[in-house]
Amino acid sequence: MINAAMVNGIFLKTLRDMRTALLWSALGLFLMSLYLVTFFPSIEENYATLTEIFERMGPTITALTGGEMDISTVEGFLATKVFSLTYPVILIAFGIAFGAGLVGGEEESGTLDVLLATPVARWRVVLAKFAALVAFVAVVLAATFLGFVAGAKLVDLETMRTGRILAGVINLGPLTLFFAALALALSCWRNARGPALGVPVAVAAGSWLIHALASVSDIPAWLHKLTPWYYYDGQRALLHGPRLGGMLLLLVLAVALVAVAAWSLEHRDVGV
Repeated sequence: MINAAMVNGIFLKTLRDMRTALLWSALGLFLMSLYLVTFFPSIEENYATLTEIFERMGPTITALTGGEMDISTVEGFLATKVFSLTYPVILIAFGIAFGAGLVGGEEESGTLDVLLATPVARWRVVLAKFAALVAFVAVVLAATFLGFVAGAKLVDLETMRTGRILAGVINLGPLTLFFAALALALSCWRNARGPALGVPVAVAAGSWLIHALASVSDIPAWLHKLTPWYYYDGQRALLHGPRLGGMLLLLVLAVALVAVAAWSLEHRDVGV
C-alpha cells in the first residue's frame, strides 16, 4: 500500500512538473488545428491553381513535402500537409524532450538520488514517470482533436469525417511514445543528456528521409520497413483508417524500450 501510494505520488508530481508545458502544448495544438480546418475553404476555392503548382514540383519535392494526395477534401489536405510531417515532428519533439528529461533531468539537478532513496524500486519510478508522459501525450492529442472539431463547427464544414480525423490523431500516439521511450532508455542507460536527445532526433530524421524517398528512389523495401514512419503512415491512417498492426508494433517497441530503461537504471550507479 505504501509503495502504491508513493508510485502514485511520483506519477502526480511528474505531471505537476510538466503542467505548464502541458497547458501551452495542448492550447497551441488546439489553436493550430482549429486554424488549419478554418483555412481549408480557401484551399477549396483555389484547388485548381494549387494542384497545378504541386504537379510542377516534381516527384522528389512532392515526396519530401507530404506526397501526392487529393487536397479537394479536408481529410486529403490534412493527410498530405499536416499528418504526414508537421504534427508528427511537433509531437516527436515533445516526446524526445520530455522522455530524455524524465530521469536525466532529475539526475542533472541532483534530485534523483533523493527520489531513489525512497522505498520504491527503481523500475517502478521509471514506470510512474513514463505513465505521466503517456497522460501528457493523451491530453495533447485530445486537445488536437477538439481543435479540428471546433474548426469544422466554426466554418460549418459538414463534409469533414470526424471519425477519420480521430483515427489520424490517435495514430500519432504510438509514434510519439516510441521516440519518447527511446530517449528515456538512453537517459537511463548512462548519465548523458546529449545522446538521449541527439540519437532519437537522428533516428527520427534519418528514418523519415528513407520513408519519404522510398516511393521515388531505389531504396530497398526491407530498409523502408525498418523505419518507424512506415508503420505510422499518417496519410493512410487519415484516409483509410490506421494500420492497427503498425500501431501495435510501435507500442510494443515503446514498452520494450521502457523495460530497457528500467533495467538500465536498476543496474548502474546514479551520478549526482
